[in-house]
This record gives sequence, structure tokens and C-alpha cells, in this order.
Amino acid sequence: MLPSGDLLIRSYLVSEVVPRERPSFQRRARAILASMRVKGPNPLQVLHPSGDVDLASFLQVLQLKRLFRQGWLKRGVAESDCESVADHSFGVALLALLAPLPSTGRGGGKEIAPLDRTKAAMLALVHELGEVYAGDITPVDGITVEEKSRLERASLERVLAGHAEAGPISALWEEFETGSTAEARWVKELDRLEMGLQAALYRAEGHPRMEEFIASADRSVRDRQLRSILRSAAAPDTIP
Repeated sequence: MLPSGDLLIRSYLVSEVVPRERPSFQRRARAILASMRVKGPNPLQVLHPSGDVDLASFLQVLQLKRLFRQGWLKRGVAESDCESVADHSFGVALLALLAPLPSTGRGGGKEIAPLDRTKAAMLALVHELGEVYAGDITPVDGITVEEKSRLERASLERVLAGHAEAGPISALWEEFETGSTAEARWVKELDRLEMGLQAALYRAEGHPRMEEFIASADRSVRDRQLRSILRSAAAPDTIP
């Protein structure tokens, strides 16, 4: 295990992106990127593809399998038990395929809103691609939402540079980031639901300090059906 972020995670952002920001942000961003904990070096550093853009993009994305979800580590979850960012994205994508679609509630019935599950699953799969180089920045890191978005957008551009599908994939990422469609807004709720379910699982396995994650998810998930799923997994006294 590597105690902190490997060179490939932080070198691009620190050398190319961070210097464009104000000095106070530069200091915080460098410190955060340097402390990012990962399972190992980026696969791009291991296989060294020469001139194959498709392989290079794929190998960079595989870094998400090695990047721990930093919030769990900061709450005492051991690296041996901690999920990766890719684990989380996989969970959100499965929820997009399995969770009940939102109801319009028209006429007192349960009319299903016209959401595209396949598109939602695609949004879920790409929604963390910006973390390949930016890492998993958490709310306690002191980076604003706007700053985080700029870092992740620059990271995504680096990952997809020269790839034939860069445009469509970037468009999906932007759609999720801005919440510009019904599918994107639903996946944002699934994103929070997945976090809450993972916290409930960790707590059931004996990990303390999970209540804040469950409560945060309960506040963020507005769809009644999704909130019911969360509350089925969490003890009643956990949620205010």
C-alpha cells in the first residue's frame, strides 16, 4: 500500500492546473493531492503504452480501482476494508438499473417518470472520472465546490485527451455535474443513497462514526422510494 498519492495523480494538476489558481488554493490543493491515499501506482505507470490512445485512457481510468474513498479513511475505516472510487461508481450504476424509478405522483397514482435507465447507468459510470488525477476530495478538505469542479474537469480532459469518444464521455460527465437532465438529477440522488447504504453496511460490520454519512444521505435523498430503501438499511435512531 502507498501511504499517499502517487506521482501520476498529483504531478499533472500540480504542474499544469494548480498554478493558475490563487496562492492560498495552490497550497491547499498541493497538500491534499500529496496526502491522497491509494492502493498502488496508476496502471499507466506500470504498462507504459506507447502511442495507443485507447489503452492509455483505459489505464488511467483504472486508477479509480486503486483510489480509496478518502472519507471512509478519515473516519477510521482501515485500508483493508475501504472501498475504492470504482467500487462506489459500480454501486451507483447498479442502483440506476435496480432502484425504483421516481413516480410523478399525478392523480394519486404511481405513474413512472420517463427516465432512461441505460443513460442513468452511463452517467453513474462516468460521474467520478474526474477523480483520476484530482483524487477524492472531501468536504473537510477546504476546497470549494467550484474549485473541485475545475480540478476534476481538468483531470477528465487529461484522461480523455486524443480519445475518439472524448466528446460524448465529457458531455455525460458535464450532464451529471450540472444536473441538467432528469436522469442526472436522479443519479445524484443515487450517488448519495449509495454512500448512505455503504455507511450502514460499515456500521453493521462494527465501524464507528458512520451516523453522519447516513444522516447526510437521508437529508440529500428526496425521492420517497429511495429514502425508504436507505431507512430500511439504517437503524431508526440513526436518522433525525
